[in-house]
Amino acid sequence: MKIVRSHTTLENGIEVVTDYAPNFQSVAVSVSFRIGSVHEPDEKSGISHLLEHLVFRGSKNRTGEEIQAAFSEFGGYINAETDEDSTNFVARILKDDLADSLQIIADMVINPRLDEDDIRLEKQIIEQENCRGCYNCTMRDAFYAQAFPNQSIRNPVIGYEDTVEALTKKDLQEYHRLAYVGKNLTVAICGDIDHETIITYVQAAFGNIPTGQAAGYPRFTYSPGELLLGSNSDRSTLRFGFPLTDFPLRQARAAILYYDILGGHGQSKLMYELREKRGLVYGAWADEYNCAGQTILFVEASGEAKNMPEISDVMIQTMINTARNLQDRDLELAKKRAHSGMLMSLDDVFERCKAIQADISDQGRLYDWKKRYDEYQSLTLDEVGKAGEEIIKLEPTIIASGSMRNMPKFAEIRAKLKGKDISLGEQKQGLWGLLK
Repeated sequence: MKIVRSHTTLENGIEVVTDYAPNFQSVAVSVSFRIGSVHEPDEKSGISHLLEHLVFRGSKNRTGEEIQAAFSEFGGYINAETDEDSTNFVARILKDDLADSLQIIADMVINPRLDEDDIRLEKQIIEQENCRGCYNCTMRDAFYAQAFPNQSIRNPVIGYEDTVEALTKKDLQEYHRLAYVGKNLTVAICGDIDHETIITYVQAAFGNIPTGQAAGYPRFTYSPGELLLGSNSDRSTLRFGFPLTDFPLRQARAAILYYDILGGHGQSKLMYELREKRGLVYGAWADEYNCAGQTILFVEASGEAKNMPEISDVMIQTMINTARNLQDRDLELAKKRAHSGMLMSLDDVFERCKAIQADISDQGRLYDWKKRYDEYQSLTLDEVGKAGEEIIKLEPTIIASGSMRNMPKFAEIRAKLKGKDISLGEQKQGLWGLLK
């Protein structure tokens, strides 16, 4: 399948990108401002997310009810999401309704009414949305607080109860004036559309948005840390986070294949060693997360608290063995998964818009799909293994949750990652072992 993506920068700084998807009846729209929680001062933590909520309360020209009714009449969908480095408004409609949809979205983001009663109500709603205390949020916040102490990346996107409550209409108006500007905005559209026609639509809808100043990424300094979140649960979790931000592009590609082999799928090395061979966990995984220009490889496993010393040892030894003992078949399958993942994403117009936004945010330009494919396919066994070995040499941030009594000492974990001998216990033969 040929990928046809076109990119134009308007006079007021807006990046307009189209991805031509012939024969699709619907169109996906992503109106994304490169502004999020990492751009907020500590005392204004949560303002990006609150502003995103308030945009849906109505503009100076339309009520919130009228906005929702319009998309219902289109038979379409509109939503939004704030994360660490962007605020993204998305819609899916039929292509005949695209011009009108862009007009409505532009009105929402350019002219939010920011009514005092709406602000009060949305603060209440956000408090109900509050997910502090849930497992994923707790582990995320704990990791970034330890790895990036006293830096904005550590703050939750949703903010804190006291900072959100303290936000005023004036705060929101000023933040909107600085953040929702052309230099921060990418409009990505995927469907059976014509690029020049889309330029006309976007200019008509967003032409009066001020150019402003690009926010960019703040500078962050990684500092390896560690934290045990103690509890009385009989289950525990161990998460390692390795900073990959400084890896050059080819080594970063090799690292992606390494961690895919290690823990990126149901038949990964971690799953085999921890679950199928020993029955120690239900799941174990490795994955990369890019946040505001900071790339972290997470390796995680959860199991019974009493088994955490063995789980930790198996995690570490599997990381080392995967890097040192890669087989041709491992690499062949990892490349195939990378290729199939890229191709399958082409079936989803939202995923294609998401890929556009990632390219513009991270590199300021569109990355060629064929070039990306060729880069992965050209990687050698030696390069992928060495990328794994370089990851293991990095100083991780370690977050553990569960019983303090059974958790291995962090100093011992670090020593074993540096090469201290590990003696693994007796292995139980699981289903895979019987099939081998």
